[in-house]
Amino acid sequence: VVLRSDLVRKRMFGVEDTHRLPPSAYTPEHAARIYATLVQYAGRVLAQGHSAIIDGVFAREDERDAIAALAQERNVPLNGLFLVADLATRQTRIGSRRGDASDATQEVAALQEQYNIGHIGWATIDASGTQEQTLQNCRDAIAEGQIRQSD
Repeated sequence: VVLRSDLVRKRMFGVEDTHRLPPSAYTPEHAARIYATLVQYAGRVLAQGHSAIIDGVFAREDERDAIAALAQERNVPLNGLFLVADLATRQTRIGSRRGDASDATQEVAALQEQYNIGHIGWATIDASGTQEQTLQNCRDAIAEGQIRQSD
């Protein structure tokens, strides 16, 4: 089951998936609610015996740690993948999005350059190539055992 932070946020604000939310919907307080909700939803998915893919920026250590804690609590493996690409690539991709739930803009991507990501503890994946290359990089990391729970 795929749990996407963008869609959780849209539902919390009661808008259609592709409706653009104002900047006020992106406060640290709202982000904390979104990520707490993702953990809650993932817990429900795991309780039903399914795997969960949790799609979000996960720019904060506490967000990543909460997912790791859930995996440990449920005694399931965590395959944490932290995708990275250079700013120009991210901005190009954002600029070409149509009909997507993400409200990210090229300006948001530039601001992300200033984030203090802290200790990642997940496999860092080069996502600057094609979708197929990124998928293969993810598969390779999992196969090589580079995936680990948050240290």
